[in-house]
Amino acid sequence: MAQLVQAGRLLLSPFTSVAGWYNRTAQAYPFTVGVVTTGLKTSAADVFAQKVVEGREDFDWTRHAAFCAFGFAYLGGFQYWLYNIKFTQWCGPLTRTFGHKATAPIKTFIDQGIHHPFVYFPSFFAIKAAVSGQPLSSAVDKYQSEIWDSLKALWMVWVPAQFVNFAFVPRHLRIPYVAAVSFGWTVILSVMQGKFDEAIQQRQKVVEGAAGAGAAAAAAAATAASAPAPAAPAPPSLLPAAAAAAVQQEAAAAAAAAAAAKSASAQAVRGLPQSPIVAAAVAEVPAHQSTAVEEA
Repeated sequence: MAQLVQAGRLLLSPFTSVAGWYNRTAQAYPFTVGVVTTGLKTSAADVFAQKVVEGREDFDWTRHAAFCAFGFAYLGGFQYWLYNIKFTQWCGPLTRTFGHKATAPIKTFIDQGIHHPFVYFPSFFAIKAAVSGQPLSSAVDKYQSEIWDSLKALWMVWVPAQFVNFAFVPRHLRIPYVAAVSFGWTVILSVMQGKFDEAIQQRQKVVEGAAGAGAAAAAAAATAASAPAPAAPAPPSLLPAAAAAAVQQEAAAAAAAAAAAKSASAQAVRGLPQSPIVAAAVAEVPAHQSTAVEEA
């Protein structure tokens, strides 16, 4: 049994040695250790999220740069000042009176109810927009559209984790502890951001496609409006000269026949009584004949 215990200690000695060295270094240089730890952790978590969880073939370096900058500057720098200095000042009297366990719920509420919704996430979106070369307005839009989903995921991880941190973890190890828990949280956040960004890109493609279709339709309409009207059909060509002459001769012959018929009719009825009915009948004969000639 003693040999098994000794073998276990021998196997664990490299890890215990590293842990002892890390603890001593964190006590001597808490700020530096916190910044380096959180920066490296954030980088590793994003690589794990992109390559293992999402299985991306093309690594998103812009997204990775945003997470690295946020890890070094905010998680390591700002949160060290917040957790180790300001929280100690704000809750110092309560901690000295009631202990860390009694003030842990208060610190957790300040961290999760005030710090993260109104400082952490706005800073994250602003840093991401700056690294991506986007305007600050894009960070505001992302905050408004994504904050509630992000907070729900955040509270599931960090409410219990921060209670343990403020109640039991020594001050010089709080940032390393946050970095350890934050590895899993950063993976979650990175995957969520990847999905959010893909959704935004898909929406932009749809909008651009609709705009392109509208522009093409407008251009087609403008082209159709500016096109010259089709030319009017040419009037039928004139008849040949010979045909025109024949028509004129036929019209002249018809007119002569009509005149002859009128004269003959007049002579035939000249001996009849000159009643109105007869006069009307005589007058109608040349009229019908004339109409027939004109229609011919």
